[in-house]
Amino acid sequence: MYTDELHAFRGARVLVLGDLVLDHYLEGRVDRISPEAPVPVVALDSAGERFAPGGAANVALNVLSLGGSPLIAGTVGDDPDGGILTDLLARKGVDVSCITVDRGRPTTRKTRVISRGYQILRIDRESTMPCRREKGSRENAGILAALSSVGAVIFEDYDKGFLGDFNIPWIIEESRDRGIPVLADPKFRNIMLYKGVSLIKPNLREASTMLGLELDDATTEELQKACASIIKALDTDAVLLTLGAGGSILSIRGDENPLVQSTAARHVFDVSGAGDAVIAVMGLAYASGVPPVIAAVMANYAAAAVCAEPGVYAVTPEDILREARLHE
Repeated sequence: MYTDELHAFRGARVLVLGDLVLDHYLEGRVDRISPEAPVPVVALDSAGERFAPGGAANVALNVLSLGGSPLIAGTVGDDPDGGILTDLLARKGVDVSCITVDRGRPTTRKTRVISRGYQILRIDRESTMPCRREKGSRENAGILAALSSVGAVIFEDYDKGFLGDFNIPWIIEESRDRGIPVLADPKFRNIMLYKGVSLIKPNLREASTMLGLELDDATTEELQKACASIIKALDTDAVLLTLGAGGSILSIRGDENPLVQSTAARHVFDVSGAGDAVIAVMGLAYASGVPPVIAAVMANYAAAAVCAEPGVYAVTPEDILREARLHE
């Protein structure tokens, strides 16, 4: 059950383009309130500080942990955080040759203060100004060259400025000219730029914003119609609409029977990174020839496994097989 599909993932080369984030965790205990202000005092544990790749970098880690060969393209600042993030990825085995340094912006960092498993505070350090680099720029030459060696392209858009009208359209065009499937995990600002992709994975809020509809209480039939509208508006081959606790809907152009799935999550500890796992599974499927319908089921199991883990977690083939056994 899914063993052959997971075997097909091995070695599949996927280009992940998007906003790179350094996740910074500070963990400790709270025993008192500060005398200076009505806020908790967090006493850091001896090993209470750690860093992890986040954003598009976490998608690349999911591709890697599932047996694929990820190549990551994004930008970091000329700062210690950028060095930490690039080094973390390289040491894990991710190809970082398409990461560029932008001296005009900081590396995006999300610092989470945690006590007893609960997040007390998050501090973001970032710039969301567009990284405007034209197709012929030196920074984009590596992306253009990488397209000759990959089986799929994933846009992982966190709306931090790496992706925009200056690079999304030409990358889609160049990929399609080469017959390379393109998948997009969009955000609001750029969603209409992803015309012509093979698959787009909006969540309910993103779909609602794009279509100008209130979909929170929509019926399954209404959600299927929304998927059809997205396919038409973006000229895409497929839509994977994720519904959080409501599961997902995979709608493929020309197929009148969308795949409607309930969530496979049994124990939800932390939803962080579930969407990253889903798009990684779908990207590997397109790169290796696994049918999207089968991949969407596997992605549902991948999300369930991630939700059961604290913090951001890169899903493994064993996780998917375990969840499949439990549910099927």
